Amino acid sequence: MVYKPAEDTYFLLDAIKDIKGKVMELGCGSCYVLSNIKASFKVGCDLYKPDLNKNDIEFVLADCKNAPFRANSFDYVIFNPPYLPSEHIIDIAVDGGKGGIEIPLQFLRTGLRLVKEKGKIYFIISSLSDYETLEQFLKKSGLKYIKKEKRLFYETLYLYLVDLS
Repeated sequence: MVYKPAEDTYFLLDAIKDIKGKVMELGCGSCYVLSNIKASFKVGCDLYKPDLNKNDIEFVLADCKNAPFRANSFDYVIFNPPYLPSEHIIDIAVDGGKGGIEIPLQFLRTGLRLVKEKGKIYFIISSLSDYETLEQFLKKSGLKYIKKEKRLFYETLYLYLVDLS
């Protein structure tokens, strides 16, 4: 059930590969992203323990919606959540709930709690999901964001940067 790196993984990684400081990845899967960034302190959180032999990554086995960390602990929170629309969550690696944003919104709420006052959140969403509702949540919450896109033949990927500074 661990998500294997794909186009969305590489799109996220390209945007964050040089970040430094304390980084939390919600739904870290195999820890591929954390393994390939230069941050000084890296923590991954997921429901399944990855096969991990990296000394520079801390891992916490937990539900990312209720990640057991202190508020305002991380400079960056990153996630490539399950975002495909699904009536029932069968495959936790890809099923994002109704509209494909139920799980991403839960991760975003957690990320907003965990990120420092002047921190940043990076995450990926697909054009197949109801990303407009997610953007409405960001706007209603008064959050500034930048959105980049990467077109694939079957979908467009959106990379969001929520900057709290």
